[in-house]
Amino acid sequence: MSIRRFRLGASRFGAPLAAALALCAFALPALGAPAPDSLQAAVQAGAHAFANDSFGGHSTCIACHSNGGFGPGKTPSGMALPSLQGAAARFPQWRGGKLVTLQMQVTRCIRGAFGGTPPAPDSARMAELLTYLTALSRGVPMGQQLPELKAPASH
Repeated sequence: MSIRRFRLGASRFGAPLAAALALCAFALPALGAPAPDSLQAAVQAGAHAFANDSFGGHSTCIACHSNGGFGPGKTPSGMALPSLQGAAARFPQWRGGKLVTLQMQVTRCIRGAFGGTPPAPDSARMAELLTYLTALSRGVPMGQQLPELKAPASH
């Protein structure tokens, strides 16, 4: 089985973000898997939305999440934010008596941080943002915050 490999090249995001996105490059089997071009396009569209889309608000994601989410960030009020590398691996989370998914957090950020209107939960734009955040989490162990599950006993 042949492996197709692709990398995200330089784009209008500038060299630092393009270099950071190149870290998200991955290999997929040429047959029997989602088309790499489609995944690449979704990651790039999500990166573009992350960097440029205000969703009708007064800012963008990179206003708080520096270097395309690869570095630690800071809210306008000065609250420190962790890097988004591994964010997809850290959700869902239990906060204040409620289960919070990554999609819910993205929605909260867009509404609260810059007063925008988040994309619909089942929209292509939301899927692209989540795909980008998941690409930032490549290689991070998933579900470390979840309880360990035991397989049911066989009868």
